[in-house]
Amino acid sequence: MDEIRFLQEHATFSTREFAFRCGCSRSAASRKLGRLAERDVLVKITRGAWCQPAHLAFTPNQAAPLLLGRERGYISFITALHLHGVISQIPAVIQVASTGHGRTTSTPIGRFEFLQIKPEMTVAGVETSETNPPYLLATAEKALLDSFYISTRRGKRFSNLPELDMTNIDTEKLRFLFAQQAYPKPIASAVKARLKR
Repeated sequence: MDEIRFLQEHATFSTREFAFRCGCSRSAASRKLGRLAERDVLVKITRGAWCQPAHLAFTPNQAAPLLLGRERGYISFITALHLHGVISQIPAVIQVASTGHGRTTSTPIGRFEFLQIKPEMTVAGVETSETNPPYLLATAEKALLDSFYISTRRGKRFSNLPELDMTNIDTEKLRFLFAQQAYPKPIASAVKARLKR
């Protein structure tokens, strides 16, 4: 693929993808992308990951898969609740549910907070965004359950959520999704209690 066409079609991408699609070695791709970053055409998110903030399709959320690496994960918690219109407050960080260790990563395009959840909780209630490139996103119902789940852990994160607009939550889907989660009994009871408030 032509390099210009690749950049027209990709707002966020890895060095590996650029090299593969444009038919060059990874070291040559890295040098080319580095030169474009020096000219402010691209921004280096982290090692091997790039974006074009001026691209019409760009959103910082697209960087989540590149930052996750081999971990499973998706945009969730306050970030997803805001995207679905359940919370009006704009989150200061992009929150990601991840099977890896909890951590915060600062990048030139924003801060990403990775909150650890169990691998079996990453299956149901996750959809693909309509962006290009796409990223995985919790449904409104899943983001709410994830937030309640984390609130039962040490530190009590999300024990006081901002005001929720529950008109954007499908209660039937919420009940069905709750039944699918692999919560231990004490956590299931605590999450259920939050749902009844």
